[in-house]
Parts: sequence; structure tokens; C-alpha cells
Amino acid sequence: MDILEFNVLEFVFFSIISISLAELAIQITISDLAHWMKGAILLNQPYHKKLDAVCNLAFWRKLFNKAWIIATPIIFLACIHRFFSQLLACPWCTGFWLMFFTNHFYLKQDIITALILAPMCLVWVTILDRLHTK
Repeated sequence: MDILEFNVLEFVFFSIISISLAELAIQITISDLAHWMKGAILLNQPYHKKLDAVCNLAFWRKLFNKAWIIATPIIFLACIHRFFSQLLACPWCTGFWLMFFTNHFYLKQDIITALILAPMCLVWVTILDRLHTK
């Protein structure tokens, strides 16, 4: 009986965390403060045209010819920046990764379990998105 109560309480705790992370993911995507902060570090969508050119390998090949390999760290950092810009524009993507990192680092789950349980947040993001829009 004690084991069953513990599992039910654990499920309730996990559900509360999922709901709160889903709302956080939506607010990271749509709130005015988030738009202002993402705009300050050029993470807003549509992606900045000059930064998009820096991510393009053909740009560096034309600029440096055969020595374009020197710019590889810059290309890598610019591509990571573009990835985070696209990630923070989608509440489902943001919710998934927030839930994964919370499961792994806060709830101390192994990586496989954290990956399996991370999509739980996607359900709550969808439900909360429907509640926000209707």
C-alpha cells in the first residue's frame, strides 16, 4: 500500500512539473518580455539576415577561398545561435528540452528515462495552447 501511494504521489508531482514547464515554454515563446530579451540578443524570428549569411558555408568559401577552414569556429557558433533562435520560437521544442533537462538534472533520472518521459510536456503544451487561444 505504501508503494502504491508513493507512486501516485510521484506521478502527481511529475504532472505538476510537466504543467508548469509547459506554461513556461509557452511564455518563453509568446510573452512580451521574452520577445524583448530575444530581440536584444538577436534570437527573434525571422532570423537576422546578416547572421544567416554568417551561417552559410558558401559565404566563407567565397570570402577566404581555400582557407575557409579558418572560419569553422565562427560558422559553428553562428549555427548554434541560429539553432537556439529556432528552438525558442517553438513552445513544443522548448517544452521538450526543458522537460528533458528537468528530468535528468532535477529528478535524477537516467538519460533514456528522461528522453522517454520528456514528451509528456508536449501534451500539456498542446492543452495549454488550446486554452490560451480559445
